[in-house]
Amino acid sequence: SPGAISPEPDPHALVAQQLEGMVERLAAKMQERPDDVEGWKLLGRSYAVLGRYPEAADAYAKAAARAPRDAQLLADFADALAMARGRSLEGEPEKLVARALELDPANLKALGLAGTAAFARKDYARAAAQWEKMLAHVPADSEDARDIRANVAQARSMISKLDFAGTVSLSQKVKGKAAPEDTVFIFAR
Repeated sequence: SPGAISPEPDPHALVAQQLEGMVERLAAKMQERPDDVEGWKLLGRSYAVLGRYPEAADAYAKAAARAPRDAQLLADFADALAMARGRSLEGEPEKLVARALELDPANLKALGLAGTAAFARKDYARAAAQWEKMLAHVPADSEDARDIRANVAQARSMISKLDFAGTVSLSQKVKGKAAPEDTVFIFAR
């Protein structure tokens, strides 16, 4: 049969091609309607879904310039910008997250990103605190809540690994045998 010779087209490839075409048409429309905040946001989300993070960040930047008090937009912009910069929230993305939290202290995405940025800086207490704030805004028995609690637990375990102190003392017998240059002091936090 002819179908046996030529393979069936991959339905996922067709959907991806259609999506790419729709996104390109939207991008072209946005050149005609540069003040359409919702259009820029949609274009940013679309590019992000396609993994085209630099383009997503650019679209979100255009939307944010027109709607600077939209906390969700700022959080989405920060996320796309971080992805475009090698998954780093350092610098401008973290500033956008802070601005989003100033506007909406309960924004889940901004809280999650703030916790992630703190964790990356090894500020585990702040990471746990940011993520704990998220728990008030998700159903307690949801998968989201379980994931958030797991993140908090991981951050707290990192705190306990860093938060130790102790005194090392040598017995008189060992002290007498050790030369001053053999003495090592270990300080840990």
